[in-house]
Amino acid sequence: MPEPPTPQPLTPRGVATAALVGTAIEWYDFFVYATTAVIVFNQLFFPTDNPLTSMLLAFSTLGVGFLARPLGGVLFAHFGDRVGRKKTLVTSLILMGTATVLVGCLPTYDQIGAAAAVALVALRFVQGLAVGGEYGGAVLLAVENAPPGKKVFYGSFPQFGSPVGILASALVISVFQLLPEHHYLSWGWRIPFLLSIVLLIVGLVVRAKIDESEEFTRTRESIADATSPPRVPVVELLTRHWKAVLLGVGVTLTTHGAYVTVSFLPAYATVAYDMPSSIVTTTLIVASIGGIVTLAAIVRTLDNKDRDRTIARGGLIFAVSAPILFLATQQFGEIGLVVGVAAGYMAIMPYYASLSSALADLFPAEVKYTGISVCYQISSVLAGGLLPIALSAATRYVESWVPAAAAAVTTGALTLTAAILSKRAHTQSEVPAAATPKTTAEG
Repeated sequence: MPEPPTPQPLTPRGVATAALVGTAIEWYDFFVYATTAVIVFNQLFFPTDNPLTSMLLAFSTLGVGFLARPLGGVLFAHFGDRVGRKKTLVTSLILMGTATVLVGCLPTYDQIGAAAAVALVALRFVQGLAVGGEYGGAVLLAVENAPPGKKVFYGSFPQFGSPVGILASALVISVFQLLPEHHYLSWGWRIPFLLSIVLLIVGLVVRAKIDESEEFTRTRESIADATSPPRVPVVELLTRHWKAVLLGVGVTLTTHGAYVTVSFLPAYATVAYDMPSSIVTTTLIVASIGGIVTLAAIVRTLDNKDRDRTIARGGLIFAVSAPILFLATQQFGEIGLVVGVAAGYMAIMPYYASLSSALADLFPAEVKYTGISVCYQISSVLAGGLLPIALSAATRYVESWVPAAAAAVTTGALTLTAAILSKRAHTQSEVPAAATPKTTAEG
């Protein structure tokens, strides 16, 4: 019998597209939870005596996922740097999809009491583990397979995953919000979670076609041929590349701090200004469409730009714009909220598109997955995990949006500072930031 034809490896664009598809699916799962948390979970999984308290408790559960992300990042990155990017990403996708489907099957507070909230938080923790392992691997699939001089362009493909995931989740949720309220609260909210099983199958089929990059294959062979066993990747990272880790965390803070304006502000507006819950999905739909269009328009130009300057500008824009968005919402209502959040999100897209390749170039191949994951997930705890919890407490105490705006200003300023320090390090080493094979900011 003739041998079946050998599958052709994907082109760099095909690999980058596969990374985008998988990342979009994982972010769909993550944002389905985030969006539903602020419009449904406060009513179904927590006591409803005080609407503001219930909303803030539901929003605080978002932080649990972020707290789990560094653990997931280190765990998956260890195997990603030693075993392979592909197997690790397939595992994270299965874990995320399973947790999301199970959320759609949970009984409510009225049915089993506080155990409902405990189960919800536990599944959110599993989601955090899974998404913690996703980002670094998806970035590396795209960047390691990119042609010379195209790292920012191909590295931006996984960055589309977040706005695409936001858009898909918001559209699906908004469709089921058209149901009568009692139907939506009883069963309609569950369908977007259960649909994740379809997306999981699609993602697995796409990622099955991916091969490991030549860069990783050479690194794995060199590790296998080494006379002494290599150190655990995270140990190697924190002992030899700790300065790069600090810079990486700093430049990444704004991408997670954006949850203050994209998630917290719409949720806060529904309670503080008595806006309808549908404004949350409307805001996310408009902002994500704007983000996707902006990314598509600019990604081809970014390889020719100073990446450190682009990231610094993104931190500055976020720091300046965040208080304006809260003021616009207070002064102009729903129009101010939707237009303001969309404009602010679109304004930081050059920063967002440049971030993945910047993180990839901070670390050598043997700890690259671990380095990206640790930086991205530590910042997710600081600006995406602890921040929602702190903002929930502060907002309840002072009954004002000022603490949230101040937190956004701080994260933007820290990103600006880290980008300036990164630029200075590159200048001193006389290595162009856009072409650096590994960081010059090692310990």
